[in-house]
Amino acid sequence: MRGTIEQIGARSTRVRTADNTHIIVPNSAFLEKNVLNWTLSNNTIRVPVSVGVAYGSSTRDVARLLRRAVEEHGQVLEKPEPMVRFEEFGDNSLNFAVLFWIQAKTISDRWKIQSDIRFRIDSLFREAQISIAFPQRDVHLDTANPVDIRLLTRDTESESHA
Repeated sequence: MRGTIEQIGARSTRVRTADNTHIIVPNSAFLEKNVLNWTLSNNTIRVPVSVGVAYGSSTRDVARLLRRAVEEHGQVLEKPEPMVRFEEFGDNSLNFAVLFWIQAKTISDRWKIQSDIRFRIDSLFREAQISIAFPQRDVHLDTANPVDIRLLTRDTESESHA
């Protein structure tokens, strides 16, 4: 859950979410679980954006364009320096993450900057003809026996359902 603490009472705390709904949290929950306070000491946070690209893409070009996308954004901090990671060879893609630092007063600030960067990554990848991957599956047919292939027309389909 993410939100802004609006009131701390003796038994519970009222939290306003980014959707402007209120949640009443028993104070005992804060003792039982870890609480991450994004802005306790300051507003500087590290933010990730992940993307998977098609196998065969130039990994060095991907890394260069990811770095460019964040460096061009006016709200990304120069220090600490952004970092691009080639994270893994995934099932359907080569997976990368770009991590960068911003000043964010609200979670909405963070979401907007992440969205801006995703739009820019998409644009840069299109220009460079780098494809953002999508799930794919290879189908292997058992050819030990003949494969029965039939072409159905609309008339054939109508007759078989009659």
